[in-house]
Amino acid sequence: MVTTNNYTLGIVLNEMEFGESSKIIRVFTKEYGKISIMVKGAMSPRSRNLSVSQVFGLNEYLLKKGQSFFYISDSKILESNFKIRENYDNLIYASLLLEIIDKSSINGEANKKAFDLLRKTLKFFNFTKDPIGLALAFELKYLSFIGYRPKLDIKEKSYFSIREGIIDFQDPYSYSLTRRDLIFLNSILYGKLEDLENIEDFENSRKKYLHNIIIKYIKYNLDISSFKSDKLFN
Repeated sequence: MVTTNNYTLGIVLNEMEFGESSKIIRVFTKEYGKISIMVKGAMSPRSRNLSVSQVFGLNEYLLKKGQSFFYISDSKILESNFKIRENYDNLIYASLLLEIIDKSSINGEANKKAFDLLRKTLKFFNFTKDPIGLALAFELKYLSFIGYRPKLDIKEKSYFSIREGIIDFQDPYSYSLTRRDLIFLNSILYGKLEDLENIEDFENSRKKYLHNIIIKYIKYNLDISSFKSDKLFN
């Protein structure tokens, strides 16, 4: 096995049991992109790697590269983000973001801007009272980082096509948006995450409507058939 020379930061996206005591975790790392790590003995309460193999956790890893998986040589937990689990809405929206990263990123291809965005967003999910707005902000910013930013020209009344964004006419793939909707979407796209609470108050039902549209846009443009959380949002 080849040991990587430097530590890398990684966020655990998901986990899968392997055998009786081990598990495979998919990790979005800052230096190597999305990778799979075999964590031997991780199911044991006494495992030294138990804490660094939990979903949502931000950890520092020194890795060894095997034929099919990476293995942990050394590790340290930095941010558990455990409080996300204490609120149901925060949990399902944060889980969706991990799934978006997992299904849209390429193995071994780093995207440091996306990594930093995910790290910061998860930190806010520990205490946010607006999980829908926070998820929307992440999704729009992430789409911009990977070259799929939708058109969001502000008009009095327009239609949002899941193929490209704002269009001037209605088609089978479009949804009606108001000027207020577009101002809100632009505000969270270009604003800072820490300023979300200062944006004009928007009713939750409308945020859910906008979020469902953006998820349809993500599925269409990133060629994702479904998310595990789909039934929870319908």
